[in-house]
Amino acid sequence: MEKQSTRLGVGLGLLITAFLITGLLGFSLTGRGSEQVLASSAGTKAQVRNFKLYVRDTTLKMPDGKQIYVFGYTDDPQGPAKIPGPVLTVNEGDTVNLTLVNDKDPTKTSFNPDGDGHTIHLHGLDLPSAMDGDPMTSPTQDSVKEGSQYTYHFVAKEAGTYWYHCHESATEHIQMGMYGAFIVLPRGGDTHYAYAGTPRFDKSYTLVLSDMDSGAHQQDYTNLHSGGDNPNWTQYRPDYFLMNGHAWPDIMDDPSSFIQATVGQHLLVRLINCGYTVHAIHSHGFHFTVIATDGRKLSDPYQKDTLLLAPGERYDILFDLNQAGRYMFHDHIEQNTTNNGDYPGGMMTFINVNNPDGSNPVPMSSLHMNG
Repeated sequence: MEKQSTRLGVGLGLLITAFLITGLLGFSLTGRGSEQVLASSAGTKAQVRNFKLYVRDTTLKMPDGKQIYVFGYTDDPQGPAKIPGPVLTVNEGDTVNLTLVNDKDPTKTSFNPDGDGHTIHLHGLDLPSAMDGDPMTSPTQDSVKEGSQYTYHFVAKEAGTYWYHCHESATEHIQMGMYGAFIVLPRGGDTHYAYAGTPRFDKSYTLVLSDMDSGAHQQDYTNLHSGGDNPNWTQYRPDYFLMNGHAWPDIMDDPSSFIQATVGQHLLVRLINCGYTVHAIHSHGFHFTVIATDGRKLSDPYQKDTLLLAPGERYDILFDLNQAGRYMFHDHIEQNTTNNGDYPGGMMTFINVNNPDGSNPVPMSSLHMNG
């Protein structure tokens, strides 16, 4: 009887202990689960982002009627190449699966029967070699040939402005149009901040800058489809200069490139130089604050009205729009504001700042669109 009481006491103690442990664990799990729910509702919970890009070709029509042959990326398997490629946007901490599908390689022709193959290099993201998209250094991934695909898998660890491009025959393939913007937003889910701790903005624009040598593009097309010599890219002579794939004045027809805002707003502009020449981007009417470069927030932001971008560089700049009007925003290397040598053209757009009632002291009809 005494042994039975002892067993009963021990059993009861174990039962109470189990309840206590279960309760504590339950409380801990419930607490952790609540944090996940709260994080999700606040937009901070990391997600898995899946993208798929295809390689296609097309022609770009310049404002003067010139047709330029290009090939690049698209997210529409039934559509032509998009120049630049689709803007890919994720949040800091997201897991990214970016699949390159090469089912219709525009470089595979009877004169180039194997095709070049293609890759995606995430320019500015610090990734392992296997995910870097450079076939010269990847231990596992050669160029993606026609009939195959490859998924780049990584975590977006740092908020910032980046871009992606092909690293197979990079001199040719980037020039031909294989590039696009890759944006990592900061944790928190609020799309009005570029980085944690930077000022809030009301609107944002991403301007992908590029330049093209139309003669070399034509020679590239001829080489692929009729045979002949490859272009000599060391003799590169750009004659068209683009913002988001458009030259002036066609830029004005693209809402993503023609900046519209209201007095009192704060504006973020992400600048990405995907071209092969230096561009000196200048704003009329406003100085801007440089808050980040190459995907990293600056500890000491500074003000400029002209910013020099070397090939591959990115800058994030903030405008405090404190006066109404219409202001040029353009490359101050004036040769780059031409279309095949004719001014005005090329790399220029406008910042239109309206009063709160929608009025503007400068009528659109007063703009000299053709110089």
